[in-house]
Amino acid sequence: MAAGAKAATGAEEGDRPLAGMALMVLCVGLLTVMDGTAKYLAREYPLWQVVWARYAFNLLALLLLLAGLRRRAWRTRAPGLQLTRALAMVAATFTMFLSLKLLPMAETYAIAFLSPILVAVLAGLVLRERLDAARWLAALGGFLGVLVVMRPGSGLFGPAALAPVAMALSFALYQLVTRMLGGRDGAHVTMFWSAAVGTAATGLMLPWNWVPPDLAGLLLMAAMGGIGLLGQLAMIRAFALAPASLVSPFIYTQIVWAVLFGYLVFGDLPDLWTLVGAAIVIAAGLHLFRHEARSNGQGRS
Repeated sequence: MAAGAKAATGAEEGDRPLAGMALMVLCVGLLTVMDGTAKYLAREYPLWQVVWARYAFNLLALLLLLAGLRRRAWRTRAPGLQLTRALAMVAATFTMFLSLKLLPMAETYAIAFLSPILVAVLAGLVLRERLDAARWLAALGGFLGVLVVMRPGSGLFGPAALAPVAMALSFALYQLVTRMLGGRDGAHVTMFWSAAVGTAATGLMLPWNWVPPDLAGLLLMAAMGGIGLLGQLAMIRAFALAPASLVSPFIYTQIVWAVLFGYLVFGDLPDLWTLVGAAIVIAAGLHLFRHEARSNGQGRS
């Protein structure tokens, strides 16, 4: 997620690290609320309808914002990459919402935290970046942590647990394409393409996946799109204010938000093995972030 957002914005590093880190914590908190709202809605509405609502209302809010800024967001220098990136994001969103429908929030995020590690491995295989021992160690540690969460032989180990793994893979692909996109387009262009393609692609499923929403459902769907946009803007601003090496690790505070939201709204509390597994995955991810920062000469505070 971190590398992708950084590449998409093209923002230069700032000199307000505390503000950047705080905004990243706020960002993952907002995105967790969005995901939790989707989990709540998926109890009454078809999953594809919930995914469509996430994009449609996000697009509506974004168009209102861009109209105020008087920016044209549809012109891109790389339409093929933007389309591929947007479709990968749709796959990641669908599998994330499916995971949340089937599993508690903390378990879902604990497995989905594999994504940054998968990006490092895929970058080596696809972009020919160097796969050194530190990256392989992070990958092995991450998969070990996921096995601890899933616990082969337990009730969690089954088809449902494959959904967050698929989410991590699709989100890793999304980040990889974002890195390939680089700074060719501004953040508003990339955000527009993601929302517009997501709305169109998921809208194709609506004839077979539609339940007329009541007022409460409609308001929650609108809130989901608006909160998602606020989370994106907070992430863009976070990377503009502080180096990626400082901001990125705070993505893992999402597990705290997930535990709080999952308990307060759904009455779910993760068990000890889930927390242990999440800690292992997070440790592997932090090891990777530290290694990448040193490799890129960004390990300053």
